Amino acid sequence: METTRDNSTPAPPPAALWRTLARQPLATAHVLRDLWRDVVRYRQLLVEMTWRELADPFAGSMLGVTWSVLHPLLMMAVYAAVFSIIFRGQSEENIHGFDFTVQMMSAYLPWMAFSHGVLSGCSVVRNKANLVKQVVFPLEVLPLKTVLACLLPQVVGTAFVFFYSLIRFGAVPWTWTLWPLLLLFEVMLLGGVVMAVSAIGVYLRDLRDVLQVLFMILFYATPILYTENTLHHGNPNVQRIIDGLLTFNPVSVLVRPFRDACYFGEIRYPWAWALLAVISVLTLAFGYRVFRKLKPYFGNAL
Repeated sequence: METTRDNSTPAPPPAALWRTLARQPLATAHVLRDLWRDVVRYRQLLVEMTWRELADPFAGSMLGVTWSVLHPLLMMAVYAAVFSIIFRGQSEENIHGFDFTVQMMSAYLPWMAFSHGVLSGCSVVRNKANLVKQVVFPLEVLPLKTVLACLLPQVVGTAFVFFYSLIRFGAVPWTWTLWPLLLLFEVMLLGGVVMAVSAIGVYLRDLRDVLQVLFMILFYATPILYTENTLHHGNPNVQRIIDGLLTFNPVSVLVRPFRDACYFGEIRYPWAWALLAVISVLTLAFGYRVFRKLKPYFGNAL
């Protein structure tokens, strides 16, 4: 009797399948462990270079690095005046009665830090060619100090929003206590993206220009000047396109939790919170791996 041979690939046994599924989380954990070791090892250098990043643009000025704090404070004061008196946008109802200024700034601040950090990171390695060619210099510090420097205006602006809400409306929601957790997720997300673009930017010189145009488009496709419930269009087909852009816009995942915490006072988008936590960890691990893979070839490219 002739037997037929089955050429199909046999299914992996359950034990092998579980090992395959567990391998990627373990690899991610190992990458994050290595990154944390680098941060701890070079923490003094990281602090010093972050300070230089903040101070160098104002070198020679009378107030010096103080402008790093004054600039975002003055910008928030102007926004508060403009959007409270002149351009009164439509704000979505919330239990605390916050106005459009709080709604807009609670979303704009993380957007500002994210976009500025990514665009600055595109050329951070390329602009430090003299340091890249020094074998002993830890290049991982370059994108990390860019992330920390770009977050200072957000921290200062958030303090302004907090006291603006407290003084004008008499109270702030309990969800403000979750803001440090959201900032941690943002640091991880931004750190991963900046590491990746800083490494790719060494080889792709046009990356910053491409991303600048992309961010200009994403700004209007992100719920910053409006919310999902205040944006309506008479044409249902156009409305479906708008809803799709808001749903699949990756920056919206970052903006929505901050707006929940600082404006709505409740978690209206729990899926965005969960997605932000997962994406932040994976992006940080991915960006660090990309940076380490490309780092040995920086010297030849520059």
